Amino acid sequence: MPKLVDLTQPWSTNTPPWPYFPLPQVEAFHTFARDRVFSLILKSAMHVGTHMDAPLHLWPTGQDVAQITVDRLYGTGIVVDLSPQVQDWTRFTVSMVEKATPEPIREGDIVILHYGWHRYNWVSPGNDEDKYFCRHPGPTPELVDYLIAKKVKWIGTDAPAFEHPLDTAIRDMRPDLVEEYEEKTGRPINETLPKRKMLYSHRTTAKNNVPLVENIAGDITQVLNRRVTLGAFPWRWVRGEAAFCRVVAFLEG
Repeated sequence: MPKLVDLTQPWSTNTPPWPYFPLPQVEAFHTFARDRVFSLILKSAMHVGTHMDAPLHLWPTGQDVAQITVDRLYGTGIVVDLSPQVQDWTRFTVSMVEKATPEPIREGDIVILHYGWHRYNWVSPGNDEDKYFCRHPGPTPELVDYLIAKKVKWIGTDAPAFEHPLDTAIRDMRPDLVEEYEEKTGRPINETLPKRKMLYSHRTTAKNNVPLVENIAGDITQVLNRRVTLGAFPWRWVRGEAAFCRVVAFLEG
């Protein structure tokens, strides 16, 4: 019997969504005091807490959540510990990932990029919503292409998005962050993060039907830098562009 390690962030109405998404809403339509039963109605975007982005999210002909087969959700892979190389807004390259992996990434692997960023999420002692959502690392286009070439089953991260935050709409919503980023890099943002490549990570994985799992957390530190069996299990939602999911590592022996 394998040991199961939960890599899922707890979810509640207090879970902060992606910065420009609405807050989740929950209301009861049955209560014990009135009905002797408890039932809830949920209204929420799916991009809250640990969730899977289906390819449909960023590609019109990409798979929806229901079309992602079970065998794609489960398999072996590596949780790559990149935290020793992390600073705010780090852009990870192929060589940085290869330096951190205990063994080469194989074709058909599941790959989780661990930045240590779960330490800043809403249930952690280091809770820092601005840092968590707006300053996390992200991959270079070359790293995305490398993972696609490996025909990975899915890619996960303990950040709130696989994309670098300044390659998303946050870039236009937070000019103060752009100014800070340019001071940090010493270059105009369009040189390091050209606008023509915004959302490259999401669009490239989507058009290749590679799902993304974001906001991984839980006991992820128990499975760093080792080959492990992994599963991510979202709703079987027809035309769903994303879904909450439970992420589990299965440890033998």
